[in-house]
This record gives sequence, C-alpha cells and structure tokens, in this order.
Amino acid sequence: MSAISTVSSYLSWGAQESAQGSKNAPVAEGAKQPRGDQEVRESYNVKISEAYQEFKTKFQEFHDQEQCFGEALAREAYEVRSKIKEEHQEQTSYLGRAAIWLRNMVMYSSSNASYEGLSKTKNPEEIAYSAFKTGGGDLGLKNNGFGDKLDVWNAIKEVSTLYPEDITDAMVSAYKAQEPGKVDVDAILAARSDTSPTDAFLDLLKPGTNTFKTYA
Repeated sequence: MSAISTVSSYLSWGAQESAQGSKNAPVAEGAKQPRGDQEVRESYNVKISEAYQEFKTKFQEFHDQEQCFGEALAREAYEVRSKIKEEHQEQTSYLGRAAIWLRNMVMYSSSNASYEGLSKTKNPEEIAYSAFKTGGGDLGLKNNGFGDKLDVWNAIKEVSTLYPEDITDAMVSAYKAQEPGKVDVDAILAARSDTSPTDAFLDLLKPGTNTFKTYA
C-alpha cells in the first residue's frame, strides 16, 4: 500500500478526534468547537464555487467580445483560489494536511501547485477555470462538481464555441453516458436544451445560435 493510500484510508475529512477523543474533557458551554475535516471540506467546496460565480462575469466580458482572457485574469483567479485553500488547510487536521502535502508533492513536486508550474501545461484560460474546481478524489475527498463541466468543455472545445459556464448538468450526463474515448459532440450539444435532437440540429442552423466552430 502506498503512503498516499495509507493516509487516505484514514482520511475521510471527518475522522478527526471529536466527541470520541474527548470523552473525559468537559466542553465549555457556548464555546466554539473546531470544525471536523468533513465540514472544512464542505466549506472549501462552497467558497470555491462562490468565487467562481463572481468570476463568471469577468470571463463573460471577454467572451462577449470573442476574446480569450490573458495572464492577468488567470493569475487573479489562481490567487483567489490559493487564499481560500490556505485558509481551509489551516483548519484541517494534522493527518489531513499531511495527506494533502504528500499528494501534492507526488503530483506537483511541491506542497502546492505554482502558477508557473501550471503554465507549463495549461494556457491562461485553462488555469483560470481549473482554479474553480476542487479535486482530491484520490484521497477520498468530495469535489464541487465543476471538474465534470471542465471535462465536457475540454472534450468539445475544438469544435464548439461554448465555454465552461455554458455547460449544463444535462450535457455532463450525456458526456458521462458515452463510451470512454469516444466523444459524440452532437449528442452533448443536443442535451444542452430540452428540445429533441432534430430540433436541436435545426436550431444550430439558425443565425446566432450556432455553437460549432467554423474554419476558413
């Protein structure tokens, strides 16, 4: 068993000593008790998702002009995520922090992924969007679901003008239902609305509603 799997088998973000670890210690009435790792994780997911909602407007301003945003906005998104991460890691149990540290060292060769490190494999848009997904599934951690929408975006972006904020839950379901490695873009786009596949195809032909990229 690897070091990560050993620690993650313990880590469930709720496995800190709580009432069981302090049976003999009287609790001061009205005293605020530290949150368990499960609560910290839930808070982290909420805060990251809330931050994304604020950035959606900034992203849309660029996309309305058919422009990709640059490094300045990507760095801003990265910094916002880093601040939220640091605040919640401070509230995490010792074993929880140890598991996260070990995982990050394996994945990034650092305690946390740096902007410079991410920029070696991702462009500014990809860095900015990935700042608002939470992962950690390899440690048994619950995520905020945004990573699923990024998976759909990455699968269709070469032929579609849609952005992650345009991806619906129905599109995610359509994508997940497909055979791994075989992406049916038509089926994913058809799932974006409640219309039938035939009506969706006809809608794509209407001016202003075409979501496919065209090349000269």
